Amino acid sequence: MDDNSVPQHFLDTSVLRSLLLGTQVYKQYFESQFTDQPLYISNYVQMEMKRSYLINLISFYFVLRLETINNIGDAITLWSNRFKTSELKAILQLIPQLFSTHQLNFSSPQDKEKALAILGIYIKRFELLLRKKFNNTNTDPTACARAQGALNLDLQNAATGLKQFADEFGDVKTCRSKCQIDQFLLVQYPSEIEQLVQIASQLPKNSKTRGFINIASNLKEILAQGAAACDCKRCEKIGDAVIALNAPRNMQLEHTDNSFDYLCPSINQPHYKHPSENQIVTNI
Repeated sequence: MDDNSVPQHFLDTSVLRSLLLGTQVYKQYFESQFTDQPLYISNYVQMEMKRSYLINLISFYFVLRLETINNIGDAITLWSNRFKTSELKAILQLIPQLFSTHQLNFSSPQDKEKALAILGIYIKRFELLLRKKFNNTNTDPTACARAQGALNLDLQNAATGLKQFADEFGDVKTCRSKCQIDQFLLVQYPSEIEQLVQIASQLPKNSKTRGFINIASNLKEILAQGAAACDCKRCEKIGDAVIALNAPRNMQLEHTDNSFDYLCPSINQPHYKHPSENQIVTNI
């Protein structure tokens, strides 16, 4: 990338999520930043979006489908009582808006089937958008098996396709047996990881550094234990490091998370931290 060229944009999961699910004002902010330039993501970033959002949507679909749930309102109540805050937030932002747009009655048993059909269509479209709207770097040295599964959904029999996708995504033992995250970290980037661990050891713990220090702590475990310390759960904890290491060095990594401020400089990855949604919305 020469100094006079406009940087190509590689999106981390937080920016991708904001472009797809953010408030109108926040989406407009990013659109003004990128002005119709091509946007790139990796298979791994796509996988993180599936894990953090799409799988939770599918979970809600099956809550709504329960025979003991009579209407949309009951499904939302059960979901609220059952799931963690981050999962709860993502779904509760979407569901009322989606079903209200279609003028569904949240207390009507008759509208439950309509809601399931609408949700099936939305899930199918969202997964397609994830694959088609953004350019893929087509480089995934982690060989993440969870990233490779596509959602094949026949809307006439949505439950079967959704269950198969969720089961395969959730089969972390099989997925881990196919991936090469340990090779990626311990063979391709061992010195970079040692350096990140070293940087973290010298930082004070505060709200800005906490995320990076947690990532470095998990990387330290991997350095100490080797491949045995690598699994899908651990991968979730070091996702930002995987994204930074795997980002094309000729692109600018676009992010909102503080962790990239520490991850990117030592590996010579160009990056830019955008303001949070809260900052953009409240400053207008």
